[in-house]
Order: sequence, then structure tokens, then C-alpha cells
Amino acid sequence: MISFKDLQLKPELLKSLEELHFTTPTPIQASAIPPLLQGKDVAGQAETGSGKTAAYGLPLLHSINTNLQQVQALVLVPTRELAVQVRQELKQLGKYIPNLKISAFYGGHAFSQERASLAHPPQVLVGTPGRLTDHLSRRTLDLTGTRQLILDEADKMLEMGFEEEVDQVVAALPRTRQTILFSATMSEGVKELIRDSLQQPQFVKATTTTIPDQVKLVGLKVGHGQRQEALLHLLQNISAAGTVVFVNTRADADALAALLQAQGLVAKTLHGGMEQPDRDKVMTLFRNSTTRIMVATDIAARGLDIDALQNIIHYELPIDAAAYQHRSGRTGRAGKSGTVYTFISPRDEQKLRDWKMLEIHEWLKVDDLQKSPAKQPAGAKGAFATIYISGGRKDKISPRDIVGALIAESGLKADAIGKIEVLDRQSFVAVPAAQVNSIIESLNNGKIKGRRFKVSIVS
Repeated sequence: MISFKDLQLKPELLKSLEELHFTTPTPIQASAIPPLLQGKDVAGQAETGSGKTAAYGLPLLHSINTNLQQVQALVLVPTRELAVQVRQELKQLGKYIPNLKISAFYGGHAFSQERASLAHPPQVLVGTPGRLTDHLSRRTLDLTGTRQLILDEADKMLEMGFEEEVDQVVAALPRTRQTILFSATMSEGVKELIRDSLQQPQFVKATTTTIPDQVKLVGLKVGHGQRQEALLHLLQNISAAGTVVFVNTRADADALAALLQAQGLVAKTLHGGMEQPDRDKVMTLFRNSTTRIMVATDIAARGLDIDALQNIIHYELPIDAAAYQHRSGRTGRAGKSGTVYTFISPRDEQKLRDWKMLEIHEWLKVDDLQKSPAKQPAGAKGAFATIYISGGRKDKISPRDIVGALIAESGLKADAIGKIEVLDRQSFVAVPAAQVNSIIESLNNGKIKGRRFKVSIVS
């Protein structure tokens, strides 16, 4: 078994990998990295969670020339959520490479900010098809120096109807380039994209399963009209934070979240009918455990990588086996444990058999859940509330600055402060819910790094 050191990557990359405790490549990384370092085109079949971002990211970062201020590598992704996640992962891997700039362009983000940032272009640009074609049509983006194109989750881009936009982006790139494509499935559309965009590609495939071995699969047999009752009893019997309940439609997500809220549980929805700022807010609240239940459609199954995510509940089965795997693979990441609960009617049982996925480790009965003494519900009002600060990285604010201000202005102890997210022009912090009003007042009257910022609660 090879190690990352055997791949002869830049010392700066090896330092980041060591800091992240990554020593041995995953199967997809071991298969893809050597031909990518040789400059070959690669087509890979790999699921989210298999390590595919590092599989293309490490060779990409290895070849970047930071003395050139131009877009050298373009990563095309289907969704805003994945763009943000990929940018963050690449920044982690490349944190010790001096003068490296990585940007993400996507809808819902201020176009003017992106245009201004192109005065000093990033060497690596992660973007969604719609936003990139917008830049190309306005002639604000120059891709003539791009030498690498990565099509990440190509099947999802085609499913979402981005074929024309992808073609426009590819047409704006130099003919002489390295092209890398990753896809969870190899549909006819993806195969056609490979034929049109890649030159003599080497094919690689992940051998790991989508649902990690450390995930426990629990089945609940539910009869007609039992699902709501079963869900409420289940949530009263699990105490772990970080639960995503999957349903199939936006209307079902809204209705189920309203039901849970009526029962005193802190639940939010995430689906494609929401405005982007509202989706971002829900993700922030969920990541820092202010919201502990998220009722989601399959928009959340791709690119959802949250440390706090411990439980997946299939309230309804999705349309196919691939979607079931995508949902279930959101927990048990990076070697952590997780639990996947599947509500199974007689019809569902046959569907799982057809998918060859009826590998349930434990069966629960609704009657047994009713008889069990209720624990603190997974989504009950928790210890944390989230506050918003009107300053971020562009204002030279770091997490350390925020911790210092909370200690100095509010008298909090460091171990009482929850997750901190510092974005370009705003920051979010989880603080003790019982003290949130006094914390907001003290920060509004005080200073962070010698400056005043607006502070408010995120509800």
C-alpha cells in the first residue's frame, strides 16, 4: 500500500496532509493521482465521500505556478454548496503554498465582488456553470491561460440541465489542456461528455462502497399512516445532535418541519425552493448545532459534508439506489461513526431488495420505541444560539479575534464558545443560548480587533 510520500508531492502538500492526519491514499486517490501527475486526462467514477476532491486537488495544487496571476485550473461543480466545500478543501490542502489564491464563483454571491476579485485573478477557480457563463458573456473572466479543467459530479450537472453551460465553458478554454472528470454514475450523457471533452483518458474507479463500514444501518417497519408517529418516537429516543431527515418533495419537507416544530423540536428545512441566503443560514445553524434537525430533499445529499452530522433518517425512500447511497453516505465521514435509520413499508422492503441494499444491522419496532423512556430529544432546544457579526476575512477578522472579543467584552470562557465561521464579510458564532442577549449587547457596545461591528441573533 502506497503512502502520500511515495507520490512525490510538493513538501507543502505533504505538510498539510500530515496536519490533517492523512497518511494513506484512498483507493480513488491511489488510482487517479499518478496519471494526473503525469498530465494525462482522467475519467473517474467515484462517490462523494470517497476522497475524490483530494484525488484531483493534490495534482492540481502540485502543478500550480503561484508566480503567474491567472486562472490556471478551473473546477466546474453543479451547486453552490459544493463550490464552497471544494474551495474550502483545496484551501486546506494548499494552505502552506505561498501566494496561492483560490476563489469560488456561484449564484447567490455578489457578482460585483467576483468581478472586483478578478483584478488579481485566482490561480484556482471553483465555479458553477451558470455563474461562469455569466462572467464569460460579460467578458469579465479570462480563461485563455487555463491548463486544467475538472468536471466534478458531471452526472449531477447534466441532471440539472447544465449541458449547454458546460459546453460554453469548455469552448472558452484552450484546446491544449488536461481534463479531469469525476462522476458518481456513468450515464450515456456522461460518456458522451467524456468523448467530447477528454483526450485518450485513463479510467479509474473507486472500489469503496458509498455507505462507510462504520455506519450502523437500522430499519423501522412502518405501516400505513405510522410514519409521523414513528419519527416523533425515534427522535425522542436518540440523543445525538446532527440529524437529517430525508423526504422527496419540498411540500413534504415544509410540512414535516412544521410538525416537528409544533412538538417543541428545533427543526429547519433545506430544499431547492428556498432562496440561497436562507439555505446558507440553515446550513450555518446546523453546522454549529443551533439547529439539530434538518428536514431535507435530495438537494442536501450531494456535497453535504458536516462534522456534526450523525444520524440520517430515510423518512421516505428516494427514487433509486444511487440516491439512497448518496443520502446514507453523508454520515460516517472521515472514519467517524454514524447511524442510518430507514423507514420501511412492505413496498419499500421489496424496493430495497431490488436495489440489493437490504443489509440492515438492527431492526426497531414502533411499539418498542413507544415503551422506551424518552431521552432528551435530538432536536430539543439546545445549549447554543448563533450570532451574526458584520465583519469577516476581508476585515482582517480571524476566529482568534472573535474569541478574544467574547472573552473580553462578554466575560465568556473559551470552552463555552461553539463553532465559529468566518466568511469574507460576515461571521457566525455559536454561543450559550442562555446568555445570547447579553452577549449581543456587550459586543454591540464593545469592539472586535479595535473596531465596532453590528451583532445580531440568527433565527
